Amino acid sequence: ASFKSSLTQINPNNTDLIIGPFFKSNVIDLLDFTKTQKIPVVAPFANSPELYNYSNLIIVETNDQAYSDKIVEEVKVVYSDQKIYIVADSKKENANYIKANLEKTLKNANVSIVNSATDIQLDKNMMTGQSAPVIAILANDTDAVGEAFSSRMIALSKEVQGMKAFSMYSVPSFEKKVDELSQASLVYLMDRKINPDGDFEKEILKAYKAKYCKTPGKYAVIGFDVVNDMLTRENKKGEIFKQMNKVQTQLATKFEFVK
Repeated sequence: ASFKSSLTQINPNNTDLIIGPFFKSNVIDLLDFTKTQKIPVVAPFANSPELYNYSNLIIVETNDQAYSDKIVEEVKVVYSDQKIYIVADSKKENANYIKANLEKTLKNANVSIVNSATDIQLDKNMMTGQSAPVIAILANDTDAVGEAFSSRMIALSKEVQGMKAFSMYSVPSFEKKVDELSQASLVYLMDRKINPDGDFEKEILKAYKAKYCKTPGKYAVIGFDVVNDMLTRENKKGEIFKQMNKVQTQLATKFEFVK
């Protein structure tokens, strides 16, 4: 009720852009409220198939399918007949999607979905009887599972050369054990990483610290990136959609919008 009453404070006739709200149901209420004017609405966190049919909605949160497709592309580059393991979460949706796509993309792919990193085993070379490297993919965003995945990759890469590790998510231990994990050629996706050496980044972080006496947290970074990105796409007539095909990088996010 309070959300609906806050909508009445918006005058749709002189509004060029609306950022927010967070939740899908509220986004739909807002889109219904603005539907005659087709004001651009930016959803920073909501992403669901029900939202895909609104032509004036800009969705910032990437869906897992897009990330899964990227992982499949990366695995395809290094694949040369290795056994593939995917560490799944309880739902197994991402793991099943990756497995199906790998089997479709790679010739005779041998893909196993496992519940834990300890289930990842080295392969045996039939000719020589020696241990052979495998490909391992992390499709679980729990930190503890990520830590176990890191440890397992490091242990296996000490036993055999040529291990290839991939992750849909960034895990704290990836940063801490970067040298050891490079032995397993770890490739992982990250969407909230700030490059501390960039001039623009240094300037923004310094200004934030001066004002708030701390470094920005996840939501502050997303807030800055979304607003900065949208304002740089705005022109005097408020025609934001004419600029949607530009790829732009902000503080931590590279924005590339696809219809």
